[in-house]
Amino acid sequence: MKKLHMRAFGKPSTASELIESETPEPGAGQVLVAMEAAPINPSDVLLIRGLYGHRPTLPAALGTEGVGRIVAVGPAVDPARIGERVLIIPTLKHATWQDQIAIDEDDAIVVDPAADVLQLAMLGVNPVTADLLLRRFVDVPSGGWVGQTGGNSAVGRYVITLAKQAGYRTLNVVRRPEVAAELLELGADAVVVSGPDLGVQLKKALGDERISLLLDATAGDVVAELAPWLVHGGTLVSYGGMSGAPVVVRPGDLIFRDLHVRGFWQKGWLDTAPLEEFTAAYARLAALVTDGTLRVPIAATYPLEKYQDALIHATQTDRVGKVLFAW
Repeated sequence: MKKLHMRAFGKPSTASELIESETPEPGAGQVLVAMEAAPINPSDVLLIRGLYGHRPTLPAALGTEGVGRIVAVGPAVDPARIGERVLIIPTLKHATWQDQIAIDEDDAIVVDPAADVLQLAMLGVNPVTADLLLRRFVDVPSGGWVGQTGGNSAVGRYVITLAKQAGYRTLNVVRRPEVAAELLELGADAVVVSGPDLGVQLKKALGDERISLLLDATAGDVVAELAPWLVHGGTLVSYGGMSGAPVVVRPGDLIFRDLHVRGFWQKGWLDTAPLEEFTAAYARLAALVTDGTLRVPIAATYPLEKYQDALIHATQTDRVGKVLFAW
Protein backbone atom coordinates (compact mmCIF):
# COMPACT_ATOMS: atom_id res chain seq x y z
CA MET A 1 0.00 0.00 0.00
CA LYS A 2 0.97 3.65 -0.35
CA LYS A 3 1.51 6.22 2.40
CA LEU A 4 2.91 9.72 2.72
CA HIS A 5 5.66 10.40 5.21
CA MET A 6 8.57 12.77 5.74
CA ARG A 7 12.21 12.21 6.57
CA ALA A 8 12.95 15.83 7.51
CA PHE A 9 11.05 19.00 8.32
CA GLY A 10 10.77 21.50 5.49
CA LYS A 11 8.67 22.70 2.57
CA PRO A 12 5.54 20.52 2.48
CA SER A 13 5.65 19.63 -1.21
CA THR A 14 9.30 18.56 -1.08
CA ALA A 15 9.71 17.29 2.49
CA SER A 16 6.88 14.79 1.94
CA GLU A 17 7.50 11.48 0.19
CA LEU A 18 5.17 8.75 -1.11
CA ILE A 19 6.40 5.28 -0.24
CA GLU A 20 5.25 1.69 -0.50
CA SER A 21 4.56 -0.04 2.78
CA GLU A 22 3.12 -3.31 4.01
CA THR A 23 -0.55 -3.26 4.95
CA PRO A 24 -0.72 -3.14 8.76
CA GLU A 25 -2.34 -5.91 10.76
CA PRO A 26 -4.84 -4.75 13.39
CA GLY A 27 -3.65 -5.69 16.86
CA ALA A 28 -5.69 -6.47 19.94
CA GLY A 29 -8.41 -3.85 20.32
CA GLN A 30 -7.70 -2.36 16.89
CA VAL A 31 -9.52 -2.02 13.58
CA LEU A 32 -8.08 -1.72 10.07
CA VAL A 33 -9.54 1.22 8.16
CA ALA A 34 -9.38 1.68 4.39
CA MET A 35 -9.24 5.43 3.90
CA GLU A 36 -11.86 7.23 1.81
CA ALA A 37 -10.96 10.91 2.35
CA ALA A 38 -8.50 12.95 4.43
CA PRO A 39 -8.08 16.73 4.43
CA ILE A 40 -4.94 18.84 4.43
CA ASN A 41 -5.21 21.27 7.35
CA PRO A 42 -3.01 24.26 8.23
CA SER A 43 -1.83 22.26 11.25
CA ASP A 44 -0.57 19.53 8.90
CA VAL A 45 1.42 22.12 6.97
CA LEU A 46 2.87 23.57 10.17
CA LEU A 47 3.82 20.10 11.38
CA ILE A 48 5.70 19.33 8.15
CA ARG A 49 7.50 22.66 8.43
CA GLY A 50 8.47 21.88 12.03
CA LEU A 51 6.47 24.80 13.42
CA TYR A 52 3.65 22.93 15.15
CA GLY A 53 3.31 22.23 18.86
CA HIS A 54 3.88 18.53 18.20
CA ARG A 55 7.13 17.37 16.57
CA PRO A 56 7.05 13.67 15.68
CA THR A 57 10.11 11.45 15.63
CA LEU A 58 11.42 11.20 12.06
CA PRO A 59 10.74 9.57 9.71
CA ALA A 60 7.07 10.21 10.38
CA ALA A 61 3.88 9.26 8.59
CA LEU A 62 1.55 12.18 7.86
CA GLY A 63 -2.12 13.15 8.09
CA THR A 64 -4.24 14.07 11.09
CA GLU A 65 -7.87 13.20 10.38
CA GLY A 66 -10.14 11.49 7.89
CA VAL A 67 -12.88 8.97 7.19
CA GLY A 68 -12.78 5.39 5.98
CA ARG A 69 -14.35 1.93 6.15
CA ILE A 70 -13.39 -0.80 8.60
CA VAL A 71 -12.13 -3.74 6.54
CA ALA A 72 -10.70 -5.96 9.29
CA VAL A 73 -10.62 -6.18 13.09
CA GLY A 74 -8.13 -7.44 15.62
CA PRO A 75 -8.68 -9.78 18.54
CA ALA A 76 -11.35 -8.73 21.06
CA VAL A 77 -13.13 -6.46 18.51
CA ASP A 78 -16.62 -7.38 17.35
CA PRO A 79 -16.41 -8.57 13.70
CA ALA A 80 -19.77 -6.86 13.15
CA ARG A 81 -17.80 -3.61 12.92
CA ILE A 82 -16.42 -4.62 9.53
CA GLY A 83 -18.05 -2.40 6.92
CA GLU A 84 -18.70 0.57 9.23
CA ARG A 85 -17.78 4.02 7.97
CA VAL A 86 -15.78 5.67 10.73
CA LEU A 87 -14.27 9.00 11.65
CA ILE A 88 -10.67 8.78 12.82
CA ILE A 89 -10.19 10.87 15.96
CA PRO A 90 -7.26 13.29 15.38
CA THR A 91 -5.15 12.22 18.34
CA LEU A 92 -1.87 12.55 16.36
CA LYS A 93 -1.19 8.90 17.23
CA HIS A 94 -2.32 7.89 13.75
CA ALA A 95 -1.47 9.05 10.23
CA THR A 96 -4.30 9.25 7.72
CA TRP A 97 -2.49 10.01 4.46
CA GLN A 98 -2.16 6.34 3.59
CA ASP A 99 -4.29 3.69 1.95
CA GLN A 100 -5.05 1.73 5.12
CA ILE A 101 -4.43 2.34 8.79
CA ALA A 102 -4.69 0.26 11.97
CA ILE A 103 -6.10 2.29 14.87
CA ASP A 104 -7.49 1.71 18.34
CA GLU A 105 -11.14 0.76 18.26
CA ASP A 106 -12.10 3.73 20.47
CA ASP A 107 -10.51 6.14 17.97
CA ALA A 108 -12.92 5.01 15.22
CA ILE A 109 -16.31 6.69 15.66
CA VAL A 110 -19.18 5.42 13.53
CA VAL A 111 -20.68 7.99 11.14
CA ASP A 112 -23.58 7.92 8.70
CA PRO A 113 -22.62 5.90 5.59
CA ALA A 114 -25.04 7.98 3.49
CA ALA A 115 -23.56 11.37 4.45
CA ASP A 116 -21.17 13.40 2.27
CA VAL A 117 -17.84 11.64 2.75
CA LEU A 118 -15.75 14.75 2.06
CA GLN A 119 -17.63 16.83 4.63
CA LEU A 120 -17.40 13.99 7.16
CA ALA A 121 -13.65 13.73 6.56
CA MET A 122 -13.22 17.30 7.85
CA LEU A 123 -15.21 16.72 11.04
CA GLY A 124 -12.29 15.70 13.24
CA VAL A 125 -10.53 19.07 13.59
CA ASN A 126 -12.31 22.21 12.45
CA PRO A 127 -15.99 21.79 13.47
CA VAL A 128 -14.98 20.56 16.93
CA THR A 129 -12.55 23.46 17.29
CA ALA A 130 -15.32 25.93 16.42
CA ASP A 131 -17.71 24.25 18.84
CA LEU A 132 -15.22 24.28 21.72
CA LEU A 133 -14.21 27.89 21.07
CA LEU A 134 -17.84 28.93 21.45
CA ARG A 135 -18.54 26.79 24.52
CA ARG A 136 -15.46 26.65 26.75
CA PHE A 137 -14.43 30.22 27.49
CA VAL A 138 -17.33 32.65 27.84
CA ASP A 139 -21.06 32.38 28.47
CA VAL A 140 -22.13 34.54 25.54
CA PRO A 141 -25.56 36.06 26.21
CA SER A 142 -28.40 35.41 23.79
CA GLY A 143 -28.00 37.90 20.96
CA GLY A 144 -24.44 38.72 22.06
CA TRP A 145 -21.61 39.32 19.62
CA VAL A 146 -18.83 36.85 18.84
CA GLY A 147 -16.02 38.46 16.84
CA GLN A 148 -13.49 36.53 14.83
CA THR A 149 -10.54 37.00 12.53
CA GLY A 150 -10.18 34.48 9.71
CA GLY A 151 -13.92 34.64 9.10
CA ASN A 152 -13.59 32.96 5.71
CA SER A 153 -11.55 30.02 7.02
CA ALA A 154 -13.09 26.60 7.59
CA VAL A 155 -13.19 27.13 11.36
CA GLY A 156 -14.60 30.62 10.79
CA ARG A 157 -17.44 29.25 8.68
CA TYR A 158 -18.26 26.61 11.27
CA VAL A 159 -18.26 29.32 13.96
CA ILE A 160 -20.79 31.33 11.95
CA THR A 161 -23.16 28.38 11.65
CA LEU A 162 -22.81 27.13 15.23
CA ALA A 163 -23.10 30.64 16.69
CA LYS A 164 -26.29 31.23 14.70
CA GLN A 165 -27.70 27.99 16.09
CA ALA A 166 -26.84 29.09 19.63
CA GLY A 167 -28.50 32.48 19.19
CA TYR A 168 -25.31 34.56 18.96
CA ARG A 169 -24.36 37.18 16.38
CA THR A 170 -21.01 37.07 14.58
CA LEU A 171 -18.74 39.85 13.43
CA ASN A 172 -16.28 38.43 10.91
CA VAL A 173 -13.01 39.95 9.72
CA VAL A 174 -11.84 38.89 6.25
CA ARG A 175 -9.01 39.91 3.95
CA ARG A 176 -10.99 40.06 0.70
CA PRO A 177 -14.26 41.96 0.26
CA GLU A 178 -15.55 39.57 -2.41
CA VAL A 179 -16.18 36.83 0.19
CA ALA A 180 -18.52 39.00 2.29
CA ALA A 181 -21.71 38.14 0.39
CA GLU A 182 -21.12 34.40 0.76
CA LEU A 183 -20.54 34.67 4.51
CA LEU A 184 -23.63 36.81 4.97
CA GLU A 185 -25.65 34.20 3.10
CA LEU A 186 -24.16 31.55 5.39
CA GLY A 187 -25.52 33.43 8.40
CA ALA A 188 -22.88 36.01 9.37
CA ASP A 189 -24.39 39.12 10.92
CA ALA A 190 -21.56 41.46 9.92
CA VAL A 191 -18.48 41.14 7.72
CA VAL A 192 -15.66 43.70 7.77
CA VAL A 193 -12.48 43.82 5.73
CA SER A 194 -9.07 44.27 7.36
CA GLY A 195 -7.38 47.45 6.24
CA PRO A 196 -6.86 51.11 7.13
CA ASP A 197 -10.59 51.84 7.54
CA LEU A 198 -11.32 48.81 9.75
CA GLY A 199 -12.17 51.05 12.70
CA VAL A 200 -14.82 52.87 10.66
CA GLN A 201 -16.31 49.56 9.55
CA LEU A 202 -16.40 48.27 13.14
CA LYS A 203 -18.20 51.39 14.33
CA LYS A 204 -20.76 51.00 11.56
CA ALA A 205 -21.31 47.31 12.32
CA LEU A 206 -21.40 47.46 16.12
CA GLY A 207 -22.56 50.97 16.95
CA ASP A 208 -22.48 51.19 20.75
CA GLU A 209 -22.48 47.42 21.27
CA ARG A 210 -19.49 45.35 22.29
CA ILE A 211 -18.11 41.87 21.54
CA SER A 212 -18.51 39.22 24.24
CA LEU A 213 -15.89 36.82 22.85
CA LEU A 214 -13.11 37.40 20.30
CA LEU A 215 -11.67 34.39 18.45
CA ASP A 216 -8.36 34.93 16.69
CA ALA A 217 -6.99 32.71 13.93
CA THR A 218 -4.54 35.15 12.35
CA ALA A 219 -2.75 37.20 15.05
CA GLY A 220 -1.10 40.45 14.00
CA ASP A 221 -2.14 44.09 14.24
CA VAL A 222 -5.79 43.39 13.38
CA VAL A 223 -6.21 42.03 16.91
CA ALA A 224 -5.20 45.40 18.35
CA GLU A 225 -7.97 47.01 16.30
CA LEU A 226 -10.57 44.55 17.56
CA ALA A 227 -9.57 44.35 21.23
CA PRO A 228 -11.08 47.76 22.18
CA TRP A 229 -14.46 46.45 21.01
CA LEU A 230 -14.47 43.68 23.61
CA VAL A 231 -16.65 44.12 26.68
CA HIS A 232 -14.84 45.12 29.88
CA GLY A 233 -13.20 41.96 31.21
CA GLY A 234 -13.74 40.27 27.83
CA THR A 235 -11.82 37.30 26.52
CA LEU A 236 -9.64 36.93 23.45
CA VAL A 237 -8.87 33.33 22.44
CA SER A 238 -5.89 32.72 20.15
CA TYR A 239 -6.08 29.42 18.27
CA GLY A 240 -4.04 30.14 15.12
CA GLY A 241 -1.36 32.39 13.72
CA MET A 242 -1.91 32.48 9.98
CA SER A 243 -0.21 35.85 9.60
CA GLY A 244 2.98 34.64 11.25
CA ALA A 245 2.94 37.76 13.45
CA PRO A 246 2.53 38.06 17.23
CA VAL A 247 -0.86 38.60 18.84
CA VAL A 248 -1.01 42.37 19.39
CA VAL A 249 -3.05 43.87 22.24
CA ARG A 250 -2.38 47.35 23.51
CA PRO A 251 -1.34 47.58 27.19
CA GLY A 252 -4.18 50.02 27.89
CA ASP A 253 -6.75 47.41 26.90
CA LEU A 254 -5.13 44.79 29.11
CA ILE A 255 -4.60 47.06 32.10
CA PHE A 256 -7.57 49.42 32.16
CA ARG A 257 -10.17 47.12 30.62
CA ASP A 258 -9.00 43.86 32.24
CA LEU A 259 -9.01 41.85 29.02
CA HIS A 260 -8.13 38.16 29.21
CA VAL A 261 -5.96 36.48 26.57
CA ARG A 262 -6.28 32.70 26.32
CA GLY A 263 -4.89 30.05 24.02
CA PHE A 264 -6.60 26.97 22.64
CA TRP A 265 -5.15 23.79 21.13
CA GLN A 266 -7.58 21.02 20.28
CA LYS A 267 -5.01 18.35 21.08
CA GLY A 268 -4.98 19.51 24.69
CA TRP A 269 -8.70 18.83 24.90
CA LEU A 270 -8.42 15.41 23.25
CA ASP A 271 -5.59 14.46 25.61
CA THR A 272 -7.60 15.29 28.74
CA ALA A 273 -11.31 14.92 27.94
CA PRO A 274 -13.03 11.68 28.96
CA LEU A 275 -13.81 9.37 26.06
CA GLU A 276 -17.54 9.86 26.58
CA GLU A 277 -17.19 13.64 26.27
CA PHE A 278 -15.43 13.77 22.94
CA THR A 279 -17.37 10.91 21.37
CA ALA A 280 -20.60 12.69 22.32
CA ALA A 281 -19.29 15.95 20.83
CA TYR A 282 -18.34 14.23 17.57
CA ALA A 283 -21.68 12.43 17.38
CA ARG A 284 -23.60 15.68 17.82
CA LEU A 285 -21.57 17.50 15.18
CA ALA A 286 -21.63 14.53 12.80
CA ALA A 287 -25.42 14.73 12.81
CA LEU A 288 -25.16 18.37 11.70
CA VAL A 289 -22.82 17.35 8.88
CA THR A 290 -25.21 14.60 7.84
CA ASP A 291 -28.22 16.93 7.60
CA GLY A 292 -26.19 19.56 5.70
CA THR A 293 -26.15 22.18 8.46
CA LEU A 294 -22.36 22.07 8.73
CA ARG A 295 -20.47 22.19 5.46
CA VAL A 296 -17.60 24.16 3.97
CA PRO A 297 -16.43 24.62 0.36
CA ILE A 298 -14.16 22.02 -1.25
CA ALA A 299 -11.34 23.49 -3.34
CA ALA A 300 -10.19 20.18 -4.82
CA THR A 301 -9.51 16.51 -4.17
CA TYR A 302 -6.36 14.64 -5.15
CA PRO A 303 -5.17 11.04 -5.10
CA LEU A 304 -2.14 10.34 -2.93
CA GLU A 305 -0.01 10.04 -6.07
CA LYS A 306 -0.61 13.75 -6.74
CA TYR A 307 0.51 14.74 -3.23
CA GLN A 308 2.88 17.48 -4.41
CA ASP A 309 0.11 19.21 -6.37
CA ALA A 310 -2.23 18.79 -3.42
CA LEU A 311 0.19 20.30 -0.90
CA ILE A 312 1.04 23.22 -3.19
CA HIS A 313 -2.68 23.89 -3.67
CA ALA A 314 -3.35 23.64 0.08
CA THR A 315 -0.74 26.32 0.85
CA GLN A 316 -2.04 28.89 -1.64
CA THR A 317 -3.24 31.95 0.27
CA ASP A 318 -5.96 32.83 -2.25
CA ARG A 319 -7.49 29.35 -2.13
CA VAL A 320 -11.21 29.08 -1.31
CA GLY A 321 -12.18 25.80 0.33
CA LYS A 322 -10.40 22.72 1.61
CA VAL A 323 -8.00 20.46 -0.26
CA LEU A 324 -8.40 16.75 0.47
CA PHE A 325 -6.90 13.44 -0.48
CA ALA A 326 -9.58 11.05 -1.77
CA TRP A 327 -9.47 7.33 -2.53
